[in-house]
Amino acid sequence: MASVVVAAAYGLGAIVFSIASADATSDLPDRTLIDFAAFAGDGTTERTLERPAERLAERSGSRTVTYARSVPPTARASEIPAPAIPAARPRIALVIDDVGLDLAAVDRLADLPVPLTSAILPYAEHSVQVAREMRQAGHDVLVHMPMEPVGLADPGPNALRIGLSEADIEARILWGLARVPGAVGINNHMGSRFTRDAEAMRLALSAVPDEAGLFLDSVTTSQSRGALVARGLGLNVLERDLFLDHVQDASAIEARLADAEALAELRGWALVIGHPHDVTLDALEAWIDGAQARGIDFITVSELVQHTRPDQPQAQIQASIR
Repeated sequence: MASVVVAAAYGLGAIVFSIASADATSDLPDRTLIDFAAFAGDGTTERTLERPAERLAERSGSRTVTYARSVPPTARASEIPAPAIPAARPRIALVIDDVGLDLAAVDRLADLPVPLTSAILPYAEHSVQVAREMRQAGHDVLVHMPMEPVGLADPGPNALRIGLSEADIEARILWGLARVPGAVGINNHMGSRFTRDAEAMRLALSAVPDEAGLFLDSVTTSQSRGALVARGLGLNVLERDLFLDHVQDASAIEARLADAEALAELRGWALVIGHPHDVTLDALEAWIDGAQARGIDFITVSELVQHTRPDQPQAQIQASIR
């Protein structure tokens, strides 16, 4: 596993969203609060390895990877320069998890008038057909890979679990990819126990082929090592900023969508995750046109990766789930 060198650079202003939820080990924290805190700090991030040969060398070798760590929020507001206004229009990557079990919801998702990303459960009976329909609608698709949670919740068939052999983990990853053809990568379904085990994540992500070489960490635990391991393996990596619908209430979801817009306007982009609940889909259908009128562009996760290269300074996200 590649060694990690942490580097932080001072000098540019940044806006940080501190995201806090109720339970550090819960796959479904019951609340999420956002605090806006301005502090000085911008960091370096690992470069994205684009050529397969480099990616394979990264997985097997000992090349150093550098990633960002935000500067602690100790500076006084009066000492902090105003953050630069992003040159591009703010972008939101909208990911819908748990897709595939409700075919009526699949049809509603396909009808949304913006590009988005569908994370499809590989054990859904019609996952292959759903993946094809979503791709025809212009969506990216991810394998919403079941992973072991803390507690007794059942993540579903063929879940990745601590203690499985390397061969079993690889077989389950390949099964998931076969069940969601055309997937650009994977993200975790549950997984608050599995994702915090670096060795387990290394075994799982090492089995991901180059054509599906994106890992989206849903951050179901603040102790997740998924993104860090994926970077060390040379995968493209994204991390969830906001959950939309832990509270399945229209006004609560509308507030989370407003938070997503605010983050996108401040940093230039935001990545939010929702689920195919009727109340969530109702809120999205009512919100999208207005968001576009206010200057928001919608992009898929594979497009977002292209806008988050480390040579482009970005405000950092501090996410803690507790």
